[in-house]
Amino acid sequence: MRNDRLISLAAGVVQEFPPEDVVYAAAGAGFNATGIWCDLPSWCSRRSDRVKEALADTGLCALDIEVVWLKPGEAIDTHDAMIEIGLALGVRNILCVSSEPDIARTKQRFEHLCKKAEGGSLRVVLEFLAFTAIKSLHQSLEVVQDVAHPAGGILVDALHLQRTGATVQDLRDIDPNLMPYIQLCDARAQPQDSSPEGLLEDALYLRLLPGDGDLPLNDLLTRFDPQLPLSLEIRSRALLEKYPDDPRARAAHVFAATERFLRSVAVTRP
Repeated sequence: MRNDRLISLAAGVVQEFPPEDVVYAAAGAGFNATGIWCDLPSWCSRRSDRVKEALADTGLCALDIEVVWLKPGEAIDTHDAMIEIGLALGVRNILCVSSEPDIARTKQRFEHLCKKAEGGSLRVVLEFLAFTAIKSLHQSLEVVQDVAHPAGGILVDALHLQRTGATVQDLRDIDPNLMPYIQLCDARAQPQDSSPEGLLEDALYLRLLPGDGDLPLNDLLTRFDPQLPLSLEIRSRALLEKYPDDPRARAAHVFAATERFLRSVAVTRP
């Protein structure tokens, strides 16, 4: 698996630890990229300095920062600071989801974020989830294509692709430039509970390591360029309980399983 492809530890895998510790854990585990969780109310300039130092020390790429969650009733500039932090840290992507019930308002706010990101290398990627207002691949594409800003893109998460009823074939005609990276995990074919609360539980705690579940990950990966960056979004209660105090050990477990899985995909790739 070792090549120039960016393989990132998603911030949610070790979300309870400080972001600078996550950078060091990712590097120690073998990842060459990392995600950054930004709790905006508690973020300060000292935190930015520590994360910058960790990225410089390790040489890791900051693949994404999360999460901008658009909610009804917010001012349009509510999340501007997140864009500024991402630009200052040299992050490649900022993850955005929307609970705005009016899709026109989501488009307006998404365009605002894209314009705030102008002048840097930061992309704003809109993720679709079954328990948010933007709940389908079609809706996320509508927003991004109607806004038509070069900083805009969509984020495909293997779990949410399945849970929202889309398939790998649905990605076939999408401009690959709109998908700067994807999130990878495995899961059962069907959730234990299909209610909004059950789907949230599924996404936050019941994900599986690549190859341990039923998702069509081989088909998904062979659909994309083999160099497309991957973010390992393995939010797992089992991993949290197994490695409660050691983010590097948790990250190393995810990385080792990912290496094994990607080798198997490389063998089967036509």
